[in-house]
Amino acid sequence: MVSASLHGRFVETARYAHADESALEPYRLEFRILRAKGRPEIRLALRPARSSDGDALQSYVRGLSPQSRYNRFLGAANELPASELAHALAANGRDTLTLLLTSTAEDRETVVGEARVALSCAERAGEFSMSIADDWRRLGVGSALLEEIERKAAADGIEWLFGDTLRTNEGMIALARGRGFRLGAGLEPRLVRIQKRLDAAPDLPCRKWAELAAGAELRTA
Repeated sequence: MVSASLHGRFVETARYAHADESALEPYRLEFRILRAKGRPEIRLALRPARSSDGDALQSYVRGLSPQSRYNRFLGAANELPASELAHALAANGRDTLTLLLTSTAEDRETVVGEARVALSCAERAGEFSMSIADDWRRLGVGSALLEEIERKAAADGIEWLFGDTLRTNEGMIALARGRGFRLGAGLEPRLVRIQKRLDAAPDLPCRKWAELAAGAELRTA
């Protein structure tokens, strides 16, 4: 089970990552993994995907083990289909977001993890999916990424966060349980839903948007 905290093992955040920013505003977080004495620190960055990230994201997916790809995409896949890749890169930063976790060495950036989030202000719910490169597991990276997804969603008034994963994906299930998610029935018998109620204040933007939309409907009814 992975249980590292973003502000525990990952302790160095960027100056321009503000705690009160909207969940889907462009942002970038930088942090480091603490290593044993005498060994270099591992520096990572979490940022939204750009339209130019197609090759990097595709290379990342191809580099996953067959089992990791199967777990991530709920079926056999060697790479992202062109339509799915385009969909990931077209996330609008408001109700859909694709995040890339990257490592930089000698000015070369490599994708070592990714996540996709879709938010519904009307339902105050968010759906997510994520993966971490095989070589970067058991370092607390997955827990930190999921913690950041939770924080950003809650900052935008989202009350429920959920995702479906394979019942056989023990790593993701253990990670979710470590972050306080509960298990429920998935959309298919082979799937399990991981879900968590977030600590979102009632006066945050997403709830306000929902209330404004409801008010507009009443006025036009």
